[in-house]
Amino acid sequence: MVNSFRNYAILFALLISFKSLATTRRILFIGDSYIFMNNMPLMLQTMADSLGDTLIYAASDPGGFDFEEHSTYAPTIAAIFSQKWDVVVLQDQSEEPAFPPSQVDTQVYPYARRLDSMIHVNDSCTQTMFLMTWGHADGDPANCPFYPVICTYDGMQERLRESYLQMATDNHAVVAPVGVAWKQVRDSFPSLWLYQSDSTHPLVTGSYLEAGLLYASIFHKKTLNCTYTDGLTDSIAAILQHFADKTVFDSLSQWQEYGHYPYAGFTYTITGSSVAFSDTSSVPAHYNWSFGDGANDTGINVDHTYSNGNYLVTHTATTNCFTEVIKDSINIATATGVNELIAQNINLIKTISGENGAITFILPAGNIYDFLEVYDAGGKCVRKYTLTNSEVKDNFVPGLYIYHAFSMDKKFSYYNKAVVY
Repeated sequence: MVNSFRNYAILFALLISFKSLATTRRILFIGDSYIFMNNMPLMLQTMADSLGDTLIYAASDPGGFDFEEHSTYAPTIAAIFSQKWDVVVLQDQSEEPAFPPSQVDTQVYPYARRLDSMIHVNDSCTQTMFLMTWGHADGDPANCPFYPVICTYDGMQERLRESYLQMATDNHAVVAPVGVAWKQVRDSFPSLWLYQSDSTHPLVTGSYLEAGLLYASIFHKKTLNCTYTDGLTDSIAAILQHFADKTVFDSLSQWQEYGHYPYAGFTYTITGSSVAFSDTSSVPAHYNWSFGDGANDTGINVDHTYSNGNYLVTHTATTNCFTEVIKDSINIATATGVNELIAQNINLIKTISGENGAITFILPAGNIYDFLEVYDAGGKCVRKYTLTNSEVKDNFVPGLYIYHAFSMDKKFSYYNKAVVY
């Protein structure tokens, strides 16, 4: 497993995200020891600072508190009304949201609503964010006899997921899916332990994963390549960063579906001098594109024609309460043939084969690709695929083709050629 950790560090050090403006967010944490353990909010603040952003925070997190206790706890209420917050993070006691649905209906949901109501009385623009916690390492043995579903880690985790997603639905809120990332780390790297000896509270590894996922959920930027590791080895930090980012951005629409907190995102496809921009933002009411050549557009998915050169594209997503801006640079160099396409990148995909009209494209192990484009010998894009697994197979007429595999953020990009005969 040590070698796997090292390989992750080498692989993920290559990834750089979209350029986003430095952001300041004011965050209030309401929860218990799952928040204050290892001083997680300070860990998050330091992580944000190392990535160029600013986190201003306060916390009300007495050990073992649940939403009912917080809803009448004077320090919590005072904190809610102390200032305007961008986001208030709500985390319930570790077991209660995993109890039977009928019990959660009466012991959890009403008090989540009460806290959410106070948050919006203070400021209608504040976004409530529910922090989905993680199952205990071996389930909940104390309550297992009364509700066998939570006798195992997987059963308890699934109930936590269901309850936190329901709270987001009920309160027009968003979710920070820490428990989902926790499970992915457990499943992929079982020797990378996240729990203290009590099998519930987080080690530094667990809190670092929690902080990374909250950073991605609040700032909508990736943690990968964050230089702050809180004493963890670079390889372990890289793994935790990867799963925090993957969990948030692979299913961002699910976690943000019911909130009003915008995410600005886009992808693009270059065909000659024409660029097709596709919006991937969540919940904005207004859009703006600045193409870097003096032109602008307010559409959702837009096309733009450039002259050859480098351009900085700015995409802005706005709601009545928040604005988020993302930037990316694009290079327009109209391809006139196969040789020019190949010359754009000399790093080649390792395995491409053509046989009897069929081409099988196999991704190199470990790399992150989201799309695959196929160009004919004249430089025309003839196929495009959204990648969901490591292999694409399709039929083509005989000829020479160029394959281009790339990640959504355009930072992994490789070309190779294939012949169909």
